Amino acid sequence: MHWHPGNGSLLTLFGMQKAGSCKRGSETADFYHILFAMFVVMYKLRKPDLEIPVYDYFTIRPQWKEIRRILNIGIPSGIENSMFQFGKLAIQSTVSLMGMAAIAAQGMANLIENLNGILAIGVGVGLMTVVGESLGAGRKDEAIYYVKKLSIVSEVVIVISCLVMYILVYPITKFGGMEAESARLCIHMVTWITIVKPVAWVFSFIPAYGFRAAGDVKFTMTVSVLSMWFCRVLLAMILARGFGMGPMAVWIGMFADWSVRGIIYAIRLKNKKWLNHQVIG
Repeated sequence: MHWHPGNGSLLTLFGMQKAGSCKRGSETADFYHILFAMFVVMYKLRKPDLEIPVYDYFTIRPQWKEIRRILNIGIPSGIENSMFQFGKLAIQSTVSLMGMAAIAAQGMANLIENLNGILAIGVGVGLMTVVGESLGAGRKDEAIYYVKKLSIVSEVVIVISCLVMYILVYPITKFGGMEAESARLCIHMVTWITIVKPVAWVFSFIPAYGFRAAGDVKFTMTVSVLSMWFCRVLLAMILARGFGMGPMAVWIGMFADWSVRGIIYAIRLKNKKWLNHQVIG
């Protein structure tokens, strides 16, 4: 759910603070928020200076061939994202059994890990556009070049981001009011993230953006889902529950996930099989 002023208005001005009313109020605000956004987009699409303006929506007819092509890319990506969310829930259920100190430390470490990856993910999203345009123009060598080049850029960004967040982790735990044990666990986990992430993260994520742009979505979905369940979830549960390794077990599983995916994607990038797909015929 996206929080926006409409939520606060319905919850406070219209007396919807109670549990049931609160839920209805936020859902009602979300509905009107989405409805408003829809009308704004429809209005903007009518601008004559657009390359393809849309004036009469009632004359639009679905082109099922194009819709199938879109779904062939969208459905595997959706499954991949859904499985990732299920995996996060499974990991959270394991962490929740470790006590409040571990829960707080894991939550903060996870937040810091997300923050130090934001810029590199932005590079990956940009890579999708670049690779898509290169392949659309039939320039396969150019697509390979940009995957490699932007992977290097992402590596530099990750190293800098990890070092910055490592420097800030102690003040963050201090100003965040974390207890001594939680802060110690958090700093320990962030230290290992700072060591491992620059080595393993880039090739486990960035080339996949290029593969998806080339239409190789089923391969990335299969690798991501299997690696996530066997490494990030299963291995983490075994280490946490079987060997009592605490919240660090979650990160060992994640490091294994990154490493396995990185090796597979590096092989895929080298053998160039990801270029054998066609998004638009």
